Amino acid sequence: MPPAYTDSVTSLQPQPLEASGVARSTVLITRLARAMRRRFDHAVAPLGLRARHLVALTHLKDNGASPQQTLIDALGLDASNLVALLNELEDAGLIVRRRDRADRRRGIIELSADGERMLLEVDRALEAVDDEVLAALSGRSGRR
Repeated sequence: MPPAYTDSVTSLQPQPLEASGVARSTVLITRLARAMRRRFDHAVAPLGLRARHLVALTHLKDNGASPQQTLIDALGLDASNLVALLNELEDAGLIVRRRDRADRRRGIIELSADGERMLLEVDRALEAVDDEVLAALSGRSGRR
């Protein structure tokens, strides 16, 4: 029986796909996305991060210091969820909050030096995940 969209993916190991040709690309991509998400979570968990942390940190790395409202819009979060996320990142020393000198009501969020170092660690961890998955997809032992 071909994989169904609702089939669970229970292993971190690559699973063979049926060669019947019946599986739609959307099903295969969804299964790959689920497997990648699990591998991602497994790779960054020892660093104390979750996907939402990485999205915020990456935005700050790519765009520089940002007003809190810009982060609300860019990350698609409501204000209270963003504040909770920023509290976690600030408690971990990965961001710095400050007030805008031109408008003291506006909060500016920037990546700290520890945040930059953490992103380098995440890159290393995710490179190993990419190598593993791409090797499984291509049948090679690595992408280099």
